[in-house]
Formats: sequence, structure tokens, C-alpha cells
Amino acid sequence: MRQWVDQLADVTGVRDLEQLDLSLVGLLCETLAPRRVCVYATVSDGEDTRWYLRASQTPGETLPNSDALTLRMDELPLRAERPLLARCADEQRLCSAPLEQGGTASAFALFDDPGMMGVLLLETEATLSAAQLRLVGSLLRFYANFRCLVHDNERDLLTGLYNRKPFDEHFDRALDTVAVPADESAPSSWLAVFDLDHFKRVNDLFGHLVGDEVLLLVGRLLRQSFRFSDKVFRFGGEEFVLLLRGADAEDSLRVLERFRERVATHEFPQVGQMSVSIGYTALKPDDTPHSALERADRAVYAAKEGGRNRVCHFERLVSEGRLAPQEAGGSVDFF
Repeated sequence: MRQWVDQLADVTGVRDLEQLDLSLVGLLCETLAPRRVCVYATVSDGEDTRWYLRASQTPGETLPNSDALTLRMDELPLRAERPLLARCADEQRLCSAPLEQGGTASAFALFDDPGMMGVLLLETEATLSAAQLRLVGSLLRFYANFRCLVHDNERDLLTGLYNRKPFDEHFDRALDTVAVPADESAPSSWLAVFDLDHFKRVNDLFGHLVGDEVLLLVGRLLRQSFRFSDKVFRFGGEEFVLLLRGADAEDSLRVLERFRERVATHEFPQVGQMSVSIGYTALKPDDTPHSALERADRAVYAAKEGGRNRVCHFERLVSEGRLAPQEAGGSVDFF
């Protein structure tokens, strides 16, 4: 009993949804000793829906870092290729099937978020007993209740995007993919700052309810425009931040330009057309959130001064002599 209490106490110390999934599979491995425990989630690129393995563990294994798992959409299994998971997600109930190598696979519905569904998969030597099913059910109720608290703590209430709280942790993870030495042709990580142009006019002319609707729609466009492995944050007001992972210099500019054009051609109710100014920078191995945000913010300011509705790359502006290199100890001004 004491071990159980200690394990649950460890879970309640988690403040990140991905780490919560890792804690759940670890707890189930300790209590049930299954062959394998996995947490899957659906992800979509607008055409196909696929399964993303968020966490996995077998008894005795060290918990993996979910960020190190496959991130490319075309390498993930299609939804239909995992029929047991798909049936569980559709019916939102326990679904079981025999394994080819003997034993049983049991799938439990975990969560049903907008645009994403989660499923827990347990692979066991024998079919789960009634007592084991009750135990799993109790753990999943605990998981669901605590997940709501973690989700609400790290999400912006208006847009549903990440808020500022989890940014530093995701920033540290993004640094893991930074190319050393720097190579523009190699996939790396990038930080971009988005600032809606003339947003104050929207609030002044149409009121804050219409302004909130614009922000809500921009948040939806952000979710639709970037991969599930990228992280989008609302820092407050009309400002958003993106951590773009695994892209080279050419791809980073292409996807940011594509988003800028998507906003510029979108028809916002009552307001009409809007535009966004974007500044971005390549992450460096010794970066801090402060230093990277400062560079991207200076690039946003250059985009504003250059006429707005454009994408500016900090390092390119420096190489062209349009911006001075970053100075140590600079301050970040968001507007």
C-alpha cells in the first residue's frame, strides 16, 4: 500500500501531459507486470489520421523519452492499420483481441480532445481478470481527473493552445535537435514569434468579443498549419510563439510563409482580412528562452518596420547588415 501511495504521489507531481503518460505506463508496469504498456494518440495532417506512440514500457525497461519517438507523419501507422485501437477510439470502451504470439491485447479509451484521441494498450500473458480490470479502471479515472488539471494548467483558455507556463520545458526539448556545428542544410529547431498586425484596431472598431473571435480563429489556423511535433503557444494578447522542430533553413521559411499567406487570405467574420508579422531564429546549443525570444522579437520588429505582413529571419537580417548581432543581456519587448 505504501508503495502505491508513493507512486501516486509521484504522478501528482507531474505538470506536463507527455510526462503524465509516461508516469501512467510506468505505474501500470509496476502493478500488473504486463508484457508491454503503450499510450497512443491520433494525429492528423489534414488528409490522413495516424497513430502516434506517446509512451511505451515493458517491465524492467527505462521509461523512454516520448520526444525521441518517430515524429514524421509518413512513418506513423495509419489509423486503419491498428484496428483494435481504432475500434476502442470509436466506441470509447474496452476492446480486446488475441495476440499472434499468444496472450491478449486490451485497449482502453484514455481521452477525447478536439482533434486528438488517446488509447491505452495493455499486452498481457492472459486475459485480464475482473479484479485487474477494476484496478485499471480506477487508475484510469485517477488519470483522467488529474489530466484535466494538468491540461487546464498549461493551456490558454481562449485558444486551447499552450500558455506560457510549459514553454521553458518544451524549449529545452527543442534544443536536443539543434545541429552542432550549425548547418543550414541540416534539420534543426527554430523559434518563431507571430504578431497580428493592427490588432488594436479590431478591438477599438468591433469590440473585444470580435477581437477574441479573431484570436480563436488564428489559434485554429496555427493548429492546422503545423505538425503535431511542433509546439504553439499563446503568450498573451495577439502574440503567439512557435517551436518548429526537425526543419532545415529552407523548410522553416517555407512553412512560415505558408502560414502568413493563410492568415492574409482568410476571411475573418465582420473584420475581413488580417495579416501577421513573423520573426524567427535558429536555436543555438547554448540558447536560453530569453536569448532566443529576444532574437525572434527583433526580427518581428523588423517585419513591422518593413511594412508588416512579412516573415523575417534574424540571422539573415544580421548577415545583410540590417540588424546588429545579438548582445548579451538584452531585454525582450513584446508588443
